[in-house]
Amino acid sequence: MRAEAVIFDFDGTLVHLNIDFKLMRQEVERLLAEYGLEPKPLKGLLILEMIDKATMLISEQDPLKGQGFYEKAHELVTEHEIRAARKGRIFSGVTEMLALLKKRGIKVGVITRNCERAVKMVFPNIERFCHAFIPRDHISRVKPHSDHLSLALKEMSVSKADRCLMVGDHPLDIEGGRRMAMKTVGVLTGKAGRNEFLEAGADFVLNSVTEVPGYLFNEQER
Repeated sequence: MRAEAVIFDFDGTLVHLNIDFKLMRQEVERLLAEYGLEPKPLKGLLILEMIDKATMLISEQDPLKGQGFYEKAHELVTEHEIRAARKGRIFSGVTEMLALLKKRGIKVGVITRNCERAVKMVFPNIERFCHAFIPRDHISRVKPHSDHLSLALKEMSVSKADRCLMVGDHPLDIEGGRRMAMKTVGVLTGKAGRNEFLEAGADFVLNSVTEVPGYLFNEQER
């Protein structure tokens, strides 16, 4: 593939960061109940999207109450992210891989649904290794929404999304990339398996993110 840029997910892709999403969801749902909302109708949503939807519903009756819910919910989410970040680590070979891409003239972006504080606890100098770094607190609508990827392309001065590769450890990353007509790669360092990525429409599935240069510069078998 002739790529102008590569956008990477963070958790599970570049670093090991074991966030307890089940407990996070339970705590947000308890907060929903405190604000008089039944969690069941929102269960099909991802946690951040569930918070946004609940904030809208609460704000329809009381904007100040809605803002209060939003802030408390995000405090819960951030607490879980920080707790996981304290035990996080960068995967072996990641910094060398990112440096190689930049050396070869490939623009590098990192987008994440995680907060900036947690990211920089694990990878303090991340901005040295990429042209665009966009954590969730820098954007209103996070991936897989196209706004997140569009902003990364803009910051990297990449005009054509189809010249960009999206790499992540979750089918959501594949969904986001495909919405933008990007090539997509799933990596098996998270919880998703090969079949999940292929069902989501990934162009390639790699064992780890460190294999990305090989994919870009020496086309591999699927």
